[in-house]
Amino acid sequence: MGSIRSLNPLPQLAKSLLLTSILGLSSALCANPLVPDDIAYRPEGKVALSQNTADAVVVGTAQLPASTTPPPSEAGADTPAQTHYLPQNQCADRSRDHNTLHKSLVITRFTRRNPQSANAGNLYAAEAGIPEMIRAQLTRTHQLLPPAMIAQGFALPNLSETQLKQQAQKIARQTRAQFVLSGTIDDMAMTDASSTYNPGLYRQLANGFHNLTGIEKFDKRTRLFTLELELRDGFTGEPLLNRRYSASGVWNTRKAIGFDSPAFLKTPYGRNVAKLSGAISDDIAQTVDCQPYIASIDAHPGQTQVILQGGANNGLQAGAKMQLYQVIVVGSNSEYQVSETRLVRRPTQLHLSEVYPSHSTAVVEDGSYLSGHYLAVID
Repeated sequence: MGSIRSLNPLPQLAKSLLLTSILGLSSALCANPLVPDDIAYRPEGKVALSQNTADAVVVGTAQLPASTTPPPSEAGADTPAQTHYLPQNQCADRSRDHNTLHKSLVITRFTRRNPQSANAGNLYAAEAGIPEMIRAQLTRTHQLLPPAMIAQGFALPNLSETQLKQQAQKIARQTRAQFVLSGTIDDMAMTDASSTYNPGLYRQLANGFHNLTGIEKFDKRTRLFTLELELRDGFTGEPLLNRRYSASGVWNTRKAIGFDSPAFLKTPYGRNVAKLSGAISDDIAQTVDCQPYIASIDAHPGQTQVILQGGANNGLQAGAKMQLYQVIVVGSNSEYQVSETRLVRRPTQLHLSEVYPSHSTAVVEDGSYLSGHYLAVID
């Protein structure tokens, strides 16, 4: 006779759910509150938005409040241009994508507005961790020199636009970078911390179901990650990219795992933050690709040969020609110690004679001497 099979076998999923329910019930009977006051932090309503919130990038399910600030195109005619007296290359001609010149970028340490929001999970290293995530993405997937990292913070809320420009220019000079990237982490708060750290019986059963099935819908253990990022030109200090980014995901661990650790990246929240860093790197690379290559020049009075702060590492080759731009600083007639940096094109070119890894030597085309501060540009 053949083997007898059960007509109503209990599905494996039902068995697992039953076991999870029993374990959840037993833990609920002896569970103590696990939410210290600092971890049970609640965000204080709406978070201030940047002018570019309409262009915000969102990963996950977080919903941003509607922006009340008009986008820059509607802010009025007095909005400053991104770069003065340089070709306004916005990548309209996609044939420029073949450009193999590698432009230099420095990434500052990010700042954080709400320190308490990093308490859950001990994510205090986010200020350095998210810039490192972005740096790794840029290095792996885009034609950029490996971005430099500095421990100095940048985007402080009490700085004026003039001070921000000056600080970007100072950092760019110190690191010999063409672009400066900074950011501010607005929030990393949990929408309902007790769902993770002090769940009731029903919530424990629900958490077990979500953990077992991987279904994130209706899971209340959601955590936010909002970031405001700014990319500036290092020579003029002008902003090239100012955008708000947001991610959210389920925070399903009670352990102090730290930011960007293997355990962090295993959480849905960590995976979405990593995915967001990829989107950020794509935006940065696109913005950088749309700008001309610019290198600073070291010139000496009475000499037609100059030193260029760029070389083979940037993709430069001997015999190449570069356009000459003069750096002019114009003071304000109405404000004290306020100035604007302008790059003015001159009818002269440079010829690269010798190219080394980090610098090059060049000769002024018409044999004239350079007096003042000049830049070499490849549009």
